[in-house]
Amino acid sequence: MFTKMNRINLLGRNNFAVIRFMATPSGPKPVDGGSVSPRYKPTEFQKTLLVWTKKYKSKEEIPSLVSSETIDRARTEARIKFSNFLIVLTALGSFSAILLGKAAAKRGESVHKMNLDWHKQYEEDYKKKQEGEPKAA
Repeated sequence: MFTKMNRINLLGRNNFAVIRFMATPSGPKPVDGGSVSPRYKPTEFQKTLLVWTKKYKSKEEIPSLVSSETIDRARTEARIKFSNFLIVLTALGSFSAILLGKAAAKRGESVHKMNLDWHKQYEEDYKKKQEGEPKAA
């Protein structure tokens, strides 16, 4: 498959040869077609992610050592699923805010009117407070 040296002849002005060192596989490939990456003992949270992303059917089926590629892929898929859930939740929240705002507008409520009412109430409370206090000389 890979050789330690691959000689490539390049034709140019001087007709010289370039030697290029190629990478060689770092050991025998696994017989079962699995990965050659290091294996780690998954935590309970990682086991939950592996089951949630349907890498395994249950926590009991998860082997004691799992490749780092499998754990990383499960984390990535879980992150994507969670992001999609948040996108849908945000869209639903925005849609409900629009509907509530339109319903309030039909009733004649607005933020401007609420602000004016609050200032009016504040001024009335302030005047009552000023009338109740004796004037100091």
